[in-house]
Amino acid sequence: MASHTAQGKGKAMVSAVICLVLSAIIYFYVFTNTDQLVKILKSESYAAPALCMVLVVVVAFLYGTAVSNILKYTLQERLKSQELREE
Repeated sequence: MASHTAQGKGKAMVSAVICLVLSAIIYFYVFTNTDQLVKILKSESYAAPALCMVLVVVVAFLYGTAVSNILKYTLQERLKSQELREE
């Protein structure tokens, strides 16, 4: 069987913050350099769809990882407290 590495709450929150910062940096870069990006996207080369796919996948992965870590540990604590109340 594959072993799953348990990630602690602190490490998960640091990972979430790093992922959020990286996605914010990418968004900042995209919105501050729209002229160059529009030139690439209007070109008829393979760079246009490749750039779009890479940007979407990378930002979605970073943001999804951050939200997943945040929700996992905040909801996990609430579920534990709910279980304690029910006992």
